[in-house]
Amino acid sequence: MAQFDHIIVGGGVLGASIAYHLVRENAGSILLLERNTLASAASSKAAGLMLQVSTNTTKTALIRQTRDMVDILSDELGEDVGFHKVGSLRLAASDKRISELDGMAVDAANNDIPFEWMTPRDAGDLVPWLDVSSLRKVGFLPTDGYVDPYLLSMAYARAAAARGVEIRQQTAVTDIRAANGRVIGVDTANGPIDSESVIDAAGAWAAVLSAQMGYLLPMAPVRSHYWITKSDPAYGGDHPVTIMPDAGAYARPDVGAVLLGIQERHSATFDARELPGDLATFSPTVGEEHWDRLAEAAEGVGQFFPGIADAQFANYIAGLSAYTPDGKIILGPVPGLSGFLAAAGCCGSGISLSAGIGSAIADLALHRTPGVDISAFGANRFGSVDPFSTEFRECCATARANKSRNLV
Repeated sequence: MAQFDHIIVGGGVLGASIAYHLVRENAGSILLLERNTLASAASSKAAGLMLQVSTNTTKTALIRQTRDMVDILSDELGEDVGFHKVGSLRLAASDKRISELDGMAVDAANNDIPFEWMTPRDAGDLVPWLDVSSLRKVGFLPTDGYVDPYLLSMAYARAAAARGVEIRQQTAVTDIRAANGRVIGVDTANGPIDSESVIDAAGAWAAVLSAQMGYLLPMAPVRSHYWITKSDPAYGGDHPVTIMPDAGAYARPDVGAVLLGIQERHSATFDARELPGDLATFSPTVGEEHWDRLAEAAEGVGQFFPGIADAQFANYIAGLSAYTPDGKIILGPVPGLSGFLAAAGCCGSGISLSAGIGSAIADLALHRTPGVDISAFGANRFGSVDPFSTEFRECCATARANKSRNLV
């Protein structure tokens, strides 16, 4: 029977990052299992924002590690990993958003992240489509940007494989094996594999996997989506990522177009047990209802992007993100079973959190204290919950709806 020191279940950006960080620490033999192909679910559909500060300061140090890792991976692989260092603009048009922005400036300073105050006029010079007339305060983070989520995921995987990680695609994990209160391996469609360390990075299905061991991770799949306009020279080139919390929206450039994400009033949620094993066969949107969501947001977004009234949208991308009720990730030991760790509930920030999560899980797997305080991310912080229930899923939908308002 095959045996490894560590088994990672899930080949998205988190699983690939964990594999890479483990092998960087000389953690022994490592196996990454993916039932489909690498980065084929949520990771490949992410908007790829790399925003280092937000109102959720518990995540800043983790995101900072990912921003640094982009440069490390690029040097190690000798190739571009798809990062666009365009910076990010944080717009404030109300007292509440000004207060939040002031707090982010402090958070940036505390974490040595470059932050500049900018006049509304200067912001308008950077973003041609932006109406600055209602802006009262603007922050600029020059080292922020956005990344191609698929390229980053594959960069982690390639770097991990080059260092000795074994990656098996088209290999579904059917069960976690345990004895005497600790994991001893996994069962797969191709047979059992032994290991005393198993890491649940199964994305939307993470709670389904943990449920096999009697613990229900507090997370639910929630729809995330964005729209992309047709290319138009009027939108400008590679301008900064633009965060509009007063409108519950964000925008970034996309090959001469504008990628627009919005906060919808009610996000669709799903029972993870009912999801197909391959999301290529699944759509989280019914009919054309996503145009209704865009129409609902148009007035608020139009305050900053008046061109939305005449914009032609060429593409719509919808996927699933795993959310928790408080909008914070699940990171650390799964209660009740030694050797079982979880990296789940990314709350739509899996790309930007990936290196920080990978590093923390590597430390835990090696019985070390992570360099970043992860106490806020414990799996048991909500007590006993049923993540498949309608009531719990509604709580997760609310967290998704609040995300853009909180600039996370």
